[in-house]
Amino acid sequence: MLLAATLLIILLAVYALVRELDVRLVLFAAGLALALVAAQPLVVFDEFLKEMGNGKTIGPICSAMGYAWVLRATGCDQAMVRLLLAPTRRIRWLLIPAGCAVGFITNVAITSQTASAAAVGPILVPLMLAAGYSPVIAAATLVLGCSGGGSLLNPGDADLVAIHENSQAPMHLALQSMFAPLASGFAAAVVVFALWAHRQPTAATAATSDERKPLEWSKALLPPLPILLIFVMLPGVFFPVLPPPFEQGLPVSHAMILGTMVVLAVHRRDVSQQVKSFFEGMGYAYMNVISIIVTSSCFIRGLTATGMTEKLVHVVSSTGALGKVAAGFFPGLLGVISGSGIGPSVAFAKAVLPSLRENLPLALDLGSLAAIAASFGRTMSPVAAVVVFSATLSGVSTWSLIRRVAPVLVTGYVVVLLVVLARGN
Repeated sequence: MLLAATLLIILLAVYALVRELDVRLVLFAAGLALALVAAQPLVVFDEFLKEMGNGKTIGPICSAMGYAWVLRATGCDQAMVRLLLAPTRRIRWLLIPAGCAVGFITNVAITSQTASAAAVGPILVPLMLAAGYSPVIAAATLVLGCSGGGSLLNPGDADLVAIHENSQAPMHLALQSMFAPLASGFAAAVVVFALWAHRQPTAATAATSDERKPLEWSKALLPPLPILLIFVMLPGVFFPVLPPPFEQGLPVSHAMILGTMVVLAVHRRDVSQQVKSFFEGMGYAYMNVISIIVTSSCFIRGLTATGMTEKLVHVVSSTGALGKVAAGFFPGLLGVISGSGIGPSVAFAKAVLPSLRENLPLALDLGSLAAIAASFGRTMSPVAAVVVFSATLSGVSTWSLIRRVAPVLVTGYVVVLLVVLARGN
């Protein structure tokens, strides 16, 4: 009876997501229902209280989003985009791979996919239209780049923080495990899309006048600063031993705050407004990211109370290649349904990774697969904010956009899975 009730609640939760109910409402309600079935309703409230003040997630994620908002307020994000796109202006065939790469790099610096698209889109879309590409190809290039997983290489990203916290792996190992499959899968998707797009008819239009004003180098070079600080301060990279309290490297929140201080020092105009933007970004992160993590934790706590978490761990960790396929399939499917990559990825990490800490390579592989699958799933979801934004900016329907990106993302994920399977963990 308990198993049947648990499965029914999960199916109802999926149905609610299909009907486009708020992800947080569905996760919390399902978690509470599961806990009630297990006769442990208070565990969900305890988990809510615990997670809403968890500094290990709040610090990195909120500070990273605050930094992104300061970059937007100062124009540093668009200056970086102009710098990165400059080499493509006279080489038409380079626009699609370069546009995707610029979106990807921007999403590494700015962990919000919609914010990344807002920085890249106003420059990339007119540039592609002027080169003769259709609006749907321009939109697909924008959404593939800005939602293709670049944020998974930012140590302040919610998915990566969840992998790091729940596996207890050092952040640099989590990044190392993520890099090869993500880079390979993204590159494969971009190549397939570019080959298809170049076979489509084009019609040149008037050139854009966007780039007549001079590039501000002091702005263009600042966005990657916190990530560079984190990598420079990794133990064994440039410094064999780091003094206390940085033995494990520079904390993400420290790097983001230091980066913000540098931006404020370089661009001193309207400092008060820029500081306000930092805290607005932190608030945005709590409302749109931390809230999903909190409610995902409540759902997993309810699932654990029913005993389903142990069964899930058994499925994905003891069946070899089939388990790895399952580790990507379910988060990816939920990403498509909900329009969120964070919810499915974080929920998976919290449910599965703590019990696999003794087998760290396997835990990191499964966490990476779930995060990449959820990210790709969100990128082909008709309700994802970044998809809706990219379609609206380019003047195309969301469904026409999804029809262009879904096949190449599926191809890319097959490459991701093959790379992880080849590691043999």
